[in-house]
Amino acid sequence: MVINTIKTEKTGRFILSRLPDEKTKNLFFLIHGYGQLASDFIQDFPFWDNEENLLIAPEGLSKFYSKGNIGASWMTKEDRENEIEDYLKFLDAVSMLILDKMPFTPESINILGFSQGVHTALRFAIHTYMKIDNLILCSSDIPKDADFKKFKKKIDEGMKCFYIYGNEDKAVRLENFEKSEEMLKRNEIKFERVVFEGGHEVNGDDICKLI
Repeated sequence: MVINTIKTEKTGRFILSRLPDEKTKNLFFLIHGYGQLASDFIQDFPFWDNEENLLIAPEGLSKFYSKGNIGASWMTKEDRENEIEDYLKFLDAVSMLILDKMPFTPESINILGFSQGVHTALRFAIHTYMKIDNLILCSSDIPKDADFKKFKKKIDEGMKCFYIYGNEDKAVRLENFEKSEEMLKRNEIKFERVVFEGGHEVNGDDICKLI
């Protein structure tokens, strides 16, 4: 058996809260979790939805049926390197398109990742050419193979990192969260730890206070 790969064009979808205009000051890239759709996920952020903020929810490139519903995924462990490369190119294309439509340079650019989207959001923040002001990582462990040297460089250049966990999260054990915290500390990554009362969810009450 000989495994081969080939590059092919793929259509990716992303949802905007509105079209950018002269009132738009801040960009928020919202990276959903496993089995979610961008059109649903973007509705979890009413606290950021105003005329000064543009919410951008890219959608994982792989869709599937699960218990009668349709969801999307960013990657699996199968052929993961190619899937990571594909979604980073997709996120690059989305960000370039948005910035091209902006009438002026945004005052802040922010990335939030939830659950499986934490791995995607972190890699996007490390990889992107954009200057990211805030990276918010919610309800997941941290990928062990992240480029921590580049991550630290982004932090040293001014990016703030928030690591958020619900004390009743049944999907991510507290042990895994704490191991990820230790990994961040070993790699000299400055971050703010946020623990909220709740489960595996986007906790708007705490997130809206961060930035």
